[in-house]
Amino acid sequence: MAGTGTWLPKSWERGSLWAMTRHEQVVTFIGAGGKTTCLQSITQEIEKAGHRVVATTTTKVFPEELMYCWKNPNPPPYEQEGACFWYVDVMGESGKWVGPPLKAVDDAILEDVCMFEKSGVQVGVLGETLHGALPSGKRFWVIEGDGARRLKLKCWQPHEPQIPRRSDCVVLVLDGGLWGRVLQAEQVHRPESCLDLLGHVWNAEQAWRYFLRSPVFAAQYAHMSWVIFLNTKVSLDLEKLLLDLNRRWGDIQREVNKLEYQPKHLRLAAGDAKEGKLQWFDLW
Repeated sequence: MAGTGTWLPKSWERGSLWAMTRHEQVVTFIGAGGKTTCLQSITQEIEKAGHRVVATTTTKVFPEELMYCWKNPNPPPYEQEGACFWYVDVMGESGKWVGPPLKAVDDAILEDVCMFEKSGVQVGVLGETLHGALPSGKRFWVIEGDGARRLKLKCWQPHEPQIPRRSDCVVLVLDGGLWGRVLQAEQVHRPESCLDLLGHVWNAEQAWRYFLRSPVFAAQYAHMSWVIFLNTKVSLDLEKLLLDLNRRWGDIQREVNKLEYQPKHLRLAAGDAKEGKLQWFDLW
């Protein structure tokens, strides 16, 4: 359902990364400018809340040092406590960790759903866990579904990104520090895919040109909820930045409504992922 076209959002919310993603069970981060920081921060937050969580990637990442690591073609067992990072191999010279195939991640998430349903019937009528029963409560998943070579913005080729179909929420990350500056080719991963954006000041107009041809509006992801997240440590007026994006949305809303595919839900957010201080509002 599309928005109203007014430039003032109905409500603002503030909170952490996990709150920004509505505490969904499966969250995937794509884009550039802080995906790994987002993955680490939200994983730690979920674990501190007392939940089990698997972090992984459908591409490749630099070694993870903040959580237990599980190197195996198969996912961590459902009984695995705390947080762990699942990968399957190590690249030779770079030392990067290679994540499991996309289908393997989707299959593992589906298996978790089945195990969660199974665990529900193993709990006694008074709520006590029966001997040998599976852990109660959902196991959460956090996935890095894109590679960007630690640059500030990502443009995509047809085979990218690698988003599990069972993702509940996908977050498109971009570096908020680009705002108000001229976009340079050396700041962009795959700049050849968005040449028309280079050499222009990064503002609300340019940002929406980028968003509309990003995976946010791709047909294969239309069943998912999306967040566009400007991750920044730079001292910016985040409220003004988000309002500028919302104003531009009001200008182009009719054009967007003509698109064949839109995400079922779209949220605009900005803040510092590492500090966990964010603010956001919903377009629809």
